[in-house]
Amino acid sequence: MDLLQGEQVIWSGHPTWRSTLFFWFKGLLIALIPIALVVISVGTDTSLGLSNWQWVLIAILILVVTLVLDIVRRAATEYTVTTQRLHIRRGILSRREQSTHVDRVQNVNTSQSFLERMLNVGSIDFDTAGSGASEADFQFNGVADPHGIVARIQPHFARLHSSTSV
Repeated sequence: MDLLQGEQVIWSGHPTWRSTLFFWFKGLLIALIPIALVVISVGTDTSLGLSNWQWVLIAILILVVTLVLDIVRRAATEYTVTTQRLHIRRGILSRREQSTHVDRVQNVNTSQSFLERMLNVGSIDFDTAGSGASEADFQFNGVADPHGIVARIQPHFARLHSSTSV
């Protein structure tokens, strides 16, 4: 993101790995299927068409693909808050960017499920004045310490709104 004259970055980040634990859990469950097939085939002395080491290799490949997909998906999402704008950039090969001026921010809300509270991750929802629903939807999903981020950026928003209302 190119900064405008006088603009400073307040916070910038990506979704945290802790926000993708459910994705990891699903990948692990899928990787356990070939291992379970090997255990069953050894116990019943039946053939699965592939040797046992090939089934274990398939399980390892599933875990590697899960790791790579998670890293790429999180790296492909970047959230930035500056003194003048909110910015979301998504994508690597194709890119989608969304930006708005901070003076359009009307409310800042955080949300965390019980598990997210335990992991100190959550979402920050910036309610903005906009004509369309997608235009007004600014949400930073899966960020670490969402309350800390809001505490860090809130004074900049308050200063901006107090200077514009005078």
